[in-house]
Amino acid sequence: MQILYTAIVLIFLVMGGIYLQDQPPFAVHYFMIALYFFVILFEFRGNPFPRGIYLLLGFLLLGNAMIQFFYAENNVIAGLISLLFAYFALQARRRLHQ
Repeated sequence: MQILYTAIVLIFLVMGGIYLQDQPPFAVHYFMIALYFFVILFEFRGNPFPRGIYLLLGFLLLGNAMIQFFYAENNVIAGLISLLFAYFALQARRRLHQ
C-alpha cells in the first residue's frame, strides 16, 4: 500500500512539473493532490502529522478548488476533486482526534 501511495505522489509531482509552464493553475492542482497523498502516506505508515497540518491541507485544497473553479479554464472536475480531497483531509483530522 505504501508503494502505491509513493508512486501516486511521484506521478502527480511529475505531472505538475509537466504542466507548470503551459497551465500553472492545473499544475498547482497536481501539486496539491501530491501533497494530499504525501500526508496520507505518513498516516498509513503510523506516523501521522499533527492535526493542524490536516486543517492547513484542507484549506489549501479548498483554495485550490476556488482557483480551478474561477481562474483556470474548463477545470470544474479538478475543482470538484479538490473539494472532495479537502473533505477527506478534514475527516482525517477528526479521525486523529479520537
